[in-house]
Amino acid sequence: MKSVYSILLLLLLTAPFAEATHLKGGEIIATHISGQGYKIRVRLYVDQGLGGTGEFKNTINVCMGDGNVISVPRVSVGPATLPGNVVVTEYEAGYTYPSSGIYQISYADDQRSDNVVNLPNASGTIQFIWTVIDTQQQNSTPVMPYLSFEAGVRQVFSIDVKPTVTDNDSITVKVARLSKPSPGTCGVRMLDHGYLFPNEISATGTFKVDAVQKKLVWTAPETVGNYLYAMTVSEWRNGVRISESYREGLVTVIDKPGEKVDVPPYESAEYGGLITSTPAVTSSEVSMAIQAYPVPTESFVTVKAYSKQRAIIRLQLIDMKGRVLKEIASKTPEIAFQEEFDMHNLARGMYIIRASNAKDSVTQKVLR
Repeated sequence: MKSVYSILLLLLLTAPFAEATHLKGGEIIATHISGQGYKIRVRLYVDQGLGGTGEFKNTINVCMGDGNVISVPRVSVGPATLPGNVVVTEYEAGYTYPSSGIYQISYADDQRSDNVVNLPNASGTIQFIWTVIDTQQQNSTPVMPYLSFEAGVRQVFSIDVKPTVTDNDSITVKVARLSKPSPGTCGVRMLDHGYLFPNEISATGTFKVDAVQKKLVWTAPETVGNYLYAMTVSEWRNGVRISESYREGLVTVIDKPGEKVDVPPYESAEYGGLITSTPAVTSSEVSMAIQAYPVPTESFVTVKAYSKQRAIIRLQLIDMKGRVLKEIASKTPEIAFQEEFDMHNLARGMYIIRASNAKDSVTQKVLR
């Protein structure tokens, strides 16, 4: 009987931690008050079905970029539940910098939602949101519309990115690779190289900011699951960047009713622009996307290959006579592998790039 009570006690003690991974995004907003004084607002998006606001923190610790860490209290929950059962939770506090300068305000949290398609081993990784402000000029960072968290298979997913700007400044928004902190209490932002853009998983479609619509648009998800996405919002005054803010969210792709669309050829989310050809779709085991800048390329060709199962991925550059000119292979089994081929010294003409794993291969042509 004693052992039964022990088990029940253990379950009670561990229950709150079972719902720990419920953070679906976040961003930081800095509003100028006067002098070197700012109101710092941390906006977190919480999955109400996986822990909810009742289990979330009453205060969080925010790094101010000048060596100080402040405790910021929760001030609001809501105003409403967003699609995907997500609630907006906000923390807010005032802070005065001792002197003018450029500062990174940041918040790190290990309660990011897991089971993410485009971030292997997402469980235990840290959501790291940040905003960089220049306090040498009076300025408030842009306030962006709420993020979105639900999409349909083969439907257009979009997020409004038209900001509210208190100052007469220019704004640019672009998709970004995931940020992670360097080691330490207040880490410096770094790129998470394990992250793939949502459209890199299938190597089809586009994931980019549409400047005309003022929306971040994914055309179009093809596989159900959770996908992380991020963007940076830069603010410019007289040609000088005076703030930069990082926003992160997680979209759940489900099969739901609605108009389906044709998925366009793959376009790099990071670089944009033309590619030499569309990814091969005849192989069920391996696919590839090729980017060349410009087209025809004068220098390097970037090749990204995707294996259905984790495997050694091999890339080969082949001339039209079938000779293998260059070969690169991943050192360990991978799902995705990216490398560059230097084509500076090759004669002009057509070349073939082959991507292969142990089971299959695909080829595409590039023009030098």
